[in-house]
Order: sequence, then C-alpha cells, then structure tokens
Amino acid sequence: MDAGSDFSFVSLFLDAGIVARLVLGTLLFASIASWAIILFKWIGLRKAEAENRRLLELYANAEDLLDIERRVSGRGKGPLGGILEEAFGKMKHYLAAIRSGLSLSENGNRPPKLSVIERTLQSAIQDEMSYQERYLHLLATMGNTAPFVGLFGTVWGIMGAFQEIGRQGSANIAVVAPGVAEALINTAAGLFVAIPAVVAYNIFVIRLRKMQTQLEVFSSEILTLVEEQVIQAPVEQKVGS
Repeated sequence: MDAGSDFSFVSLFLDAGIVARLVLGTLLFASIASWAIILFKWIGLRKAEAENRRLLELYANAEDLLDIERRVSGRGKGPLGGILEEAFGKMKHYLAAIRSGLSLSENGNRPPKLSVIERTLQSAIQDEMSYQERYLHLLATMGNTAPFVGLFGTVWGIMGAFQEIGRQGSANIAVVAPGVAEALINTAAGLFVAIPAVVAYNIFVIRLRKMQTQLEVFSSEILTLVEEQVIQAPVEQKVGS
C-alpha cells in the first residue's frame, strides 16, 4: 500500500494481515451479536413493563383476592402476573372453597401459612429476575473484552509497522502510515463494539433494578392482602360464631 492508497475500512481490511482480519472479523461478529441482544432486551423489557402496568391497574380496581384472580385470569402474565400466579397456586384450595361458598374448616380448608406464601413469592421473584436478566452477561462480556481485542489488533499492527520500518530502512510516512492505519482501525472497531454494549448494559441493569423493587413491593402488598383475607378470616369467623 502506498501513500496515495485509499484508507477506507474495506480497503484496510482487504490489505490487512491474517491476524488483523481475524480481530476485525471477531469484532464485527461481536457488534452484530451485541446489537441483537440490545434489541431483544429492549423489546422484552418494554413488553414486561407494559404488562406490569396493566396488571397494577387491574389490581388497583379489584376488591379482594377472588376479584384479583378473576380479573387477571386469561390475560398476559408479565413479571407481576407470574408471581401472583405462584401465590394463587399455594392458595388454590382455599380460593376454590370460597368460590363454592363453603365455610372454612379446621381440617378441610385450612388456609396456608403466611411464611409459605412469602417463600413462594420470593422464589418467584428470583426466578423472574433470572429470566429477565438472561443474555445480559453476554452483553457485559462483549462490552468489557472488545476494547482489549481491539488493543491486541493495534499492538500487532504497530509491531508490523516497526518491522516494515526495519525492512525499508526508513521511517517516512509512506512506510509507517499503512501499518499505523491498520493498527488504529482495530482500536476504533473495539470501541465501536464496547461503547453501545456498556451503555445498553447499564440502562438495562437500572431498569431491572426498578422492576425488582416493583416486584418486591407488590409481593409485600399481596402478603398483606393474604394475611387479611386468608389468614385472619378463619379467626374472625370463629370469634363471631
């Protein structure tokens, strides 16, 4: 490559050595993968947040647990709906008895312990957050390693530039420029991959933390409702009998 050569990315890639091509190819693949993950997570989180808002609206207008179950049944679950479904699963015998108009009995329809519902909700929150956080580790890995991959290509290109200087016996710009350009394009490619990945990762982490807080607050509200309508209801019936 002479001093008048085209220094576009395509020409630099075609004129680069095998190591530089491998580095640039790896970074190109990482860039495509990171943008695919970013798009996938963005759509998934928007959908989950919209479903949570809809469920909270239904929950705010519900009168009791049976009304909540009726309103939520048959709708898109979302994260909040998922943990609510787990809680209802632990109370299904009680809810079935209430729907049938049966009275609570000490042996037949004993309500579940509050600690059991609490553990169920906490487990459901952990499972839901693990599901929502999937692929984020890949985004973090690409954001952290891409600059180093680019740096490796840069170092290798600089080494090639110095070898060319040694062979030519001259350090003029015509000898140095091609090697330096090949080296720096690797750094630029590494940053091109890393910056969007790191920014997107931080945005997703903040949104997921907000979602986890929302799940925990909602879980506390469900526990309070269960305690009032499921745990204390038998006691009130016995006192009034």
